[in-house]
Amino acid sequence: MSVIKAGLNGDYTSGIATLRGPVGLVALLVILFTAQPSFAQKIYPYEPLMMDPYSTIYVDDGSCSAGKVLKVQGAQRNQRRKKSCIPMSDLKGVQRPAFAK
Repeated sequence: MSVIKAGLNGDYTSGIATLRGPVGLVALLVILFTAQPSFAQKIYPYEPLMMDPYSTIYVDDGSCSAGKVLKVQGAQRNQRRKKSCIPMSDLKGVQRPAFAK
C-alpha cells in the first residue's frame, strides 16, 4: 500500500520515494547512532553448555553475592572459560528477562 501525492507541477510521487531523500537519510543515521550494542545483551538464568570462543554473556544463577552477576567469557577448545563476578551497576542497558532470579 503506497500513498500517492500530487506535486505542484502535476507529477505524482509515492510516499516511499519521498523517504529516500535527505529526510530519510537523516532519520536512518539518527537510528543507527542511537542504537548501542548493549541493547542485544541480556542476563541468562543459567550458563549455556555451548558458547562461541571469546563471546561474553552474563548469568544470574545465584553463584555470586547479592547485587552481582557472573560474567562468562567463552574460550577455545580444551580451555577453561573465564568467569568473574561483577556488580549489576556496571551493566548498562542489559535486558533482564522476567524469569531470571
